[in-house]
Amino acid sequence: MSRRAKALVAAIDALIMGAFAFSETDGSVGIGAAELVLWGAVAAAAACAVVVLLDGAAIIAWGAIGYVLFGALLTDGSPHWPLAALALALMPLVPRPNRSLGLGLLIASAAALIARVLIGLLV
Repeated sequence: MSRRAKALVAAIDALIMGAFAFSETDGSVGIGAAELVLWGAVAAAAACAVVVLLDGAAIIAWGAIGYVLFGALLTDGSPHWPLAALALALMPLVPRPNRSLGLGLLIASAAALIARVLIGLLV
């Protein structure tokens, strides 16, 4: 699959996540946990699309996937299946750091834990 096709798929994922976030939050963007997680997942998916399109740094994309995994697995009421599905959908699209899926998953896991701590401090 070409880089542009992968970027298009990631952008469509971001749009779908945006529609889901809008329906779940009634369009509000605030500092509540739900808003931070859902709209943050939209921004993360969009960041992945940009990284793929511009052939950018894989660490940024995997950090964004980590944020989505945080929302899917490390929040109240987890697991949140739409977020888990988004993370899984983005993984094959983004570049792998040093061509290593394991390193990508390690970066995503670290980003998820960091997001959990930082969001926990905000909310």
